[in-house]
Amino acid sequence: MTSPTDGQPMRLRCGRCGSSASHQIVMGMPPLELAEQVAATPWQRLGGCLIVPGTWTAECLTCGQRETVDGGPADFTATPAPDRTVARAITGYAARCREQLDQTTTSVVSHAGLWLFLASAAEHSTGEGRATLEEILGMPLEEAGAAARRLLAAPHSTLAAAAGAWAAADAVTPVGVERPIPDQASLDAWAAERTRGLIDRFPLEVTELTRIVLTTALVLEPMWTEPLVADGAWLRLTGGLQTIVETQAAGPVIVAKPHSEDGIDVVSVRAHPRTKPAQVWQAVDEVVALLDDGGLWHAERPGDLQASGFGWRVRTARVQMTEDERSGLPTDAMGRPQQWRSRVPAWAAQETLDLTGAPGVAGVAAAILPEEPDAVTRCVQTVRAEYDADGFRVAALTALDMVGSMPPQLSRVEVERVELDFRAPHAVVAVARGGAWEGVPLVSAWVGGANHGDSDWEALELLADTDPQEAAGLRGYKEQQMRSRGELPSV
Repeated sequence: MTSPTDGQPMRLRCGRCGSSASHQIVMGMPPLELAEQVAATPWQRLGGCLIVPGTWTAECLTCGQRETVDGGPADFTATPAPDRTVARAITGYAARCREQLDQTTTSVVSHAGLWLFLASAAEHSTGEGRATLEEILGMPLEEAGAAARRLLAAPHSTLAAAAGAWAAADAVTPVGVERPIPDQASLDAWAAERTRGLIDRFPLEVTELTRIVLTTALVLEPMWTEPLVADGAWLRLTGGLQTIVETQAAGPVIVAKPHSEDGIDVVSVRAHPRTKPAQVWQAVDEVVALLDDGGLWHAERPGDLQASGFGWRVRTARVQMTEDERSGLPTDAMGRPQQWRSRVPAWAAQETLDLTGAPGVAGVAAAILPEEPDAVTRCVQTVRAEYDADGFRVAALTALDMVGSMPPQLSRVEVERVELDFRAPHAVVAVARGGAWEGVPLVSAWVGGANHGDSDWEALELLADTDPQEAAGLRGYKEQQMRSRGELPSV
């Protein structure tokens, strides 16, 4: 499928969830020009010859909808490739924050919420600070501000975004604000309402010396198209998108993404236990880029991959199933049906992060209260996330305030900080799909917990690198013991 104006391949947008992350498998006997186009396009593949020409299959990678059509799309609409300029800017900003704030193992954080917050006010910056903020935000400040306003106003099926700005009656600021600043109870109520009750306290404490308060809220609650199945202490994914990808940053990584009809992709990525967290996040960016381009395909793995590795095992088994069930399974290179299963943990995390030192915060603070350079700036984000059998729920509230000079008789207000250390073997990122939010990475998480519910598994995986035979024997013994205790299902 090509554009009528420039001959470039068109992307397919799902009519159910709005996602542009999709596949197209062209069947029949295509002409040479189409075959060459498919070979050069990540989201298109040739699917073999059929008697009926022009038949092709379209599949949405977000919700899993699949349609086999003849001549044109059914619930899919051909559109030019979406503009992911903002998504790339936020992805780059997230990488900068992880590096400068040492956030590679932070349990959960919304860099999108912080970027939106900064972009909303950064265009008021003047002088030398403008160039610095443009480099940090990844685009000209006027474009960043317009993008932030567009995203905050754009409707989304399961994503809600809101912004608030208040200032003291005599504070001079170029930002559009309400006056006066609400009291603490009113701000707590604002937080609860804008995050659908997931966060019930505003992350900053206001006093009579507070001069200005800016905040953004993001909340997303995608539900899985098919609930995950409880498997002992784990959740089992049998559908969705499961694959093994060779990345430049971390080598082979395993990827699991349940389907969701709510326009959000929640992608779990795990690398070898010896991989540094910073490299894992670089691999996550590679995986998301493949997903954006339709280049991530279910049930695939590198051709030279060993049968067993740090997070996967390939074996043969005889399983009873109907012909309809068998026909719905992917096949390997020999035409043999494959069953892909992923075990993922149910997890929850909550963080209150001090982001005062985050890139761009100082520049924005100087721009929004230019006549009070001595005011003390604080920037805090509260995030709550839950991943379970039914779906993924996240709320992020980012707030900045500036406090004027305190009289000598007053003490400085201290903000309670809750720091949770969830060191983990895999990362999670939630990416918005559809409309203005297409491709925006909303929330990322570094999930805690031991490998396979037992820390000895990691030792076995490391042993397999040096002595595979001994590791295989120990693995078999350990699995037998765990099955006898009911920690693993019977084969």
